[in-house]
Amino acid sequence: MLCLPPILYIVCIHITAKSSHPSIHETIPSKRKRTTSKDIKRKKLKEVLDKQKGIVDQKTQYEDDNSEQFLAQQALLQSLEYELHEVSPSEEGMRVDGLLVQLLNENTGNDVGLSRSQCGSLLGSRCVFAMTQESAAEILKEYDDTTNLSYSQILEKAAEVIDKKSYLLEQSSFLIYPSRQSVTSSAALLSNVAPTEIIPQKLPLDILYEDECMIVLNKEAGMVVHPAAGNWDGTVVNALSYYLMNESPFGSGEFFGDDNDDRQDISMNELDELDDDGDMNQNDAVTNSISTLRPGIVHRLDKGTTGVLVVAKTRSALASLSEAFAQRRVKKQYLAVAIGNPGDDVRINKPIGRHPQHRQKMRVVPDPSSSSQQRLTGPKAPASKQGRVALSHVRTICHDGKLSLVQVQIATGRTHQIRVHLQDHGTPIYGDDVYGLNDWNKALSARRGITRPLLHAQRLEIEHPITGENMVFEADIADDMMDVIKAIVPHGKDLNTVLRVN
Repeated sequence: MLCLPPILYIVCIHITAKSSHPSIHETIPSKRKRTTSKDIKRKKLKEVLDKQKGIVDQKTQYEDDNSEQFLAQQALLQSLEYELHEVSPSEEGMRVDGLLVQLLNENTGNDVGLSRSQCGSLLGSRCVFAMTQESAAEILKEYDDTTNLSYSQILEKAAEVIDKKSYLLEQSSFLIYPSRQSVTSSAALLSNVAPTEIIPQKLPLDILYEDECMIVLNKEAGMVVHPAAGNWDGTVVNALSYYLMNESPFGSGEFFGDDNDDRQDISMNELDELDDDGDMNQNDAVTNSISTLRPGIVHRLDKGTTGVLVVAKTRSALASLSEAFAQRRVKKQYLAVAIGNPGDDVRINKPIGRHPQHRQKMRVVPDPSSSSQQRLTGPKAPASKQGRVALSHVRTICHDGKLSLVQVQIATGRTHQIRVHLQDHGTPIYGDDVYGLNDWNKALSARRGITRPLLHAQRLEIEHPITGENMVFEADIADDMMDVIKAIVPHGKDLNTVLRVN
């Protein structure tokens, strides 16, 4: 029961009479409203939710206490157990998602770790809070156990909801966050947490080659190579798991099946922080911390990219193929549809690194070696920020005045390499919603229903991981991309001749 001094009753009556947009909860006629204790309770609760918790920041969400969204949010917050952490001097200025990674992955044993992306997604559920030292002191004084705080205990104290990954922590403030057990057991948050095992799924696969130690596919557009945040199933790995255990005439290999419980050995862990060339790729935090969910994966193709993908089936094949990629003994050739004309013979040798503001994007890293750039950007950046060597050779096959069919050979395999290099060159890939041109992409979607980058891994040349035999694999172009290519190729030219690998 809330009891307010008489002066507050007068203030509440004055606000009610003057308001031109009365709340749905104010049921007394506006001509001469009388404030009741029930009205005061509702107003006080609204202030608490606004100021202390920030659970609901949209006015429309207050209009009905029984709305599904409001009740679902309440139920979620009440189902979680929270932990209290004091920000140390060394943690001051850290981004909140970075600290959550550390806290939620402490003492996890053999459990799969939570990535930065997954921890950051908790902020979207509005279940992470910052609290002043004074308010935290009251909790520490009242409750002996602060490792499993309840929603009601937090609600009693002034806490600021954190909903941005870039939120910077202050020394001596306190961070309140869901316990790891709550995160992994809550149905509402489970979709953001990595599964502990691969789910076999019967999905179509275009198999180019298979034997006892490896399998080569023509990956279709829209299929992610291995489970990752936002795509825990429906991947190539899920499809391979089912196919190899149930349908393969060459056996399941060493990474799938009931007899392969020990399949996650050092060979997989060695891939943990590698990109397609075997170089360190520590920024790829979304998936690289989950090596158990990418068995046999030697290299990757982006979700929207089609074409040749090789996957190892045995430990020895995995080690051999990984070494071949790391030593750049693999020849990779792509076809792409680019906006504009990149040129007849273009060599792009520019390092690629993670974008400083947009973590899901890559970029060509500016060269700090020139004196003019040093004057503009300051001292040379640390080695970890300079990007990784990336080399692409681009050749325009034909150009219709607007679009070009280009052939790209890459000597390295950086994340999004071709897409980033062509964007930096001023001729982005048609349909690329991350690095492309929005107006062109909208036109492609409206005219042809295509919503992906028109990029195809056409050819892969590699030595067999066991016999050493030189093997060449070529993949057919997807129909949607082929339709665009036909419109680019000059009338009268033989399409097969144009697309012939050189």
